[in-house]
Amino acid sequence: MKPINPKILPWLAHKAGIAEHRAEILWHIACHHAAHVIGKTDTPAYWATAVDRLLELIAAERLREDAASFGWRRWARLYRDLWQVPIACLDALMLNSQRGWRHLKPLSFG
Repeated sequence: MKPINPKILPWLAHKAGIAEHRAEILWHIACHHAAHVIGKTDTPAYWATAVDRLLELIAAERLREDAASFGWRRWARLYRDLWQVPIACLDALMLNSQRGWRHLKPLSFG
């Protein structure tokens, strides 16, 4: 039986900076590991073990990719995140401004 890919798998792959195809392979490895350790499939312990193993494999893959790029990959991610900071600040400022205008009550003169 082929294990079903979790819906969070593309997000995990993106956050780790690995390809979705590689993340799917790691998921299948994690499922085989969980089947070997737990024995029964479709139990909560099986899925918990599979997800834990997947997170371990993704962390190891990320470290392997970072080591293969001699540290440049980590710096590129840092600079990408730093470029997004002004946009996030502006977004928060605009949302707070809109919320403030909604809560103002009209002045009544009378």
